[in-house]
Amino acid sequence: MNLREREAESESQPLRRPRRPRHAALLALLVQASAALAESEVHEVAALSYPDAMITSLLLLVFFVLFAVLVYWRAARIERVLQRLGDGDPAARTGLAPWAPLGRLAQRVDWAAERLAEERRRLADSEGRLRIALQGCDIGVWDWQLDSGRIYYSPRWKTLLGFAEDETPGHAETWLTRVHPDDLARVTAALDEHLSGRSDLFLCEHRLRHKRGDYLWVQQSGVASRDESGKVLRMIGALADVSAHKAAQAELLSSREAYRSVVDGVTQVILRSDGGGQLSFLNPAWQELTGHSIDEALGKTLVSFVHDDERHSVATFFTALADGEAGDLSCELRLRCRDGAWRWFALHLRATTTAGTASAAGVLSDLTAQKASEAALLRSNRERDAILTLGPDGFVFADEQGRVSFVNPAFVGMTGLAAGLVVGRPLAELDLHIAQLGAAAPGFAEVGEGADGLLQLERPHKTMIRWLARLIPDGAGGIHGRVIYLRDITRESEVDRMKSDFLSTAAHELRTPMASIFGFSELLLSREFEPAMQRDLLERIHRQTRNLINLVNELLDLSRIEARGGKSFKMQVQEITPVVLNAVAAQYVPAPTHKLEFDWPKDLPKVRIDAEKFQQCLINVLSNAVKYSPGGGVIRVNALRRDAAEGARIGVAVSDPGIGMTPEQSARIFERFYRADPSGAILGSGLGMSLVKEYMTVFGGDIEVVSAPGQGTSVVLWLPVADSGAASGGGGR
Repeated sequence: MNLREREAESESQPLRRPRRPRHAALLALLVQASAALAESEVHEVAALSYPDAMITSLLLLVFFVLFAVLVYWRAARIERVLQRLGDGDPAARTGLAPWAPLGRLAQRVDWAAERLAEERRRLADSEGRLRIALQGCDIGVWDWQLDSGRIYYSPRWKTLLGFAEDETPGHAETWLTRVHPDDLARVTAALDEHLSGRSDLFLCEHRLRHKRGDYLWVQQSGVASRDESGKVLRMIGALADVSAHKAAQAELLSSREAYRSVVDGVTQVILRSDGGGQLSFLNPAWQELTGHSIDEALGKTLVSFVHDDERHSVATFFTALADGEAGDLSCELRLRCRDGAWRWFALHLRATTTAGTASAAGVLSDLTAQKASEAALLRSNRERDAILTLGPDGFVFADEQGRVSFVNPAFVGMTGLAAGLVVGRPLAELDLHIAQLGAAAPGFAEVGEGADGLLQLERPHKTMIRWLARLIPDGAGGIHGRVIYLRDITRESEVDRMKSDFLSTAAHELRTPMASIFGFSELLLSREFEPAMQRDLLERIHRQTRNLINLVNELLDLSRIEARGGKSFKMQVQEITPVVLNAVAAQYVPAPTHKLEFDWPKDLPKVRIDAEKFQQCLINVLSNAVKYSPGGGVIRVNALRRDAAEGARIGVAVSDPGIGMTPEQSARIFERFYRADPSGAILGSGLGMSLVKEYMTVFGGDIEVVSAPGQGTSVVLWLPVADSGAASGGGGR
């Protein structure tokens, strides 16, 4: 019988109290015994005189009556204690001294009561832990008595299937009849296998009918309890809803099938290799383009198929990959086909990590047609090849007569002027077209060697272009033509504008507290206030002054980092634990609403940091965790470790249960003067996280931010582990 059934049975039956002895009968027996004892003494006192004999007999009678009353009182007290223990009072004690047999019996009753109380406390603690564990792991529990067929279902078991507490009978057939017909044979087979002793655990995933009629995927597990002869007495198990897991598996299978269809359908070769360059995956395009079968190529190195002239760059990439220093590789190379011919491909490789091991993945694009076109273009248009190979900037080529002979696509993209509109036309017409775009005519037709200028186009979109003219000599002292180089500097102009906006925002942030300070101080100078009001105004001035000082300090720190590049930092190889402890101790956590949980190991490796600056980083993150958790909660600080291709790293993680951020807010968290709370209810300058970002860059680390609205935020400050051979002394960077 399980705990719940025992409690139900005890509550359903009336309380049975032990029968009390008849106190009058016990007293009569004690009196009779005393009388018999007195009668046995008559012969001894017969020789005495009658008055003496009478007195002696009365004294004996009184003595035995008192003795009987004392025994009765002690027995009654022991009885009351036993009755209270039976009623469930763990504090019941006799309190009798341990002399005489009844006293020793009372002491043993007290010892038994203490042990019983302790066992009850342990049982209550155990039941509490079990209840919390069951609630936390979200599983239902069942207890099956095989001899009676009765089964106990926990409340969670019933709610998983949509039932109330009293809606399902406590019998084994309850869940067996709800098993999906297609799964019933498999479930009963697994159950019989365990009950017969052929398996140590009953474990089965199957579908179970919900109250609303549909089926849930569940996982049933259980263990049978047997007697000495091996007979199964009972079976206790658990039920967990795995519908989401099954749905995820189906979605993953569908995603894999979709991925496979894409991989098999593309005309490019998709490849994957290990850290040594041995091919571990190829799609069907490999066999179509090279003629080599996939089974033949797998296990061989990519380098073994590459032409000798291009082999060095590929071999260098895989050497760097083995050393953990590889990045991306993009190159053109020739591969040997099955028929012995060489075929041009564009290779794009990227270093990856698979199960903690360095690997590479990439794409091979067939360049046969492109190479043929490039050869033809090279033979017929050498001057155009010179222009096109300079990069993504715009180029205009004019012949010796001043007519436009070629414009590249970058020029078309910048100006919106189609090639057919300007090619073959004089440069003067090109000036007119540019003037129609909202810019002043540059005068390309008259410019000489080294001329330059700016174009501010309004159409097709606002663009700032810097142009530079160069003359092409013909080798005989004349001019073969001219090249006009155009570079889009819109981005650089935008950066300058952003700097101006930054200065404007900074001035606004400075002016706000200054205005408050000026206004409140002017009030204090011009009027007399009550002491309470005067103190309130002074506190506001003090608060705004502190905000102003913090803002100025953060701006100065940012400007120092930008100006000196971290050279003023006092970098040292040191233990990170004392720095973290100091930061945690320095951060005020309001105890009534917030709680700080600190989980920190003792064997962390050393890092190379400026202790004061890193402590400031951690204080900024902790301060945000407190401020952006206005409802309170647990703020956790713990250490993480990560082994990556670039080296081992130590992370200091700070998690809060606060308001969280959207992906858009998370993307802007490191912008200066940006705050995730647009209402302004949460105080701050918006410079804290940008300062943390700058500090972590100097330390060679990075920041990981994971957040969701209403679910809190987790910030991890990752630091590279210091080289064991590095000097512990510090200096600026």
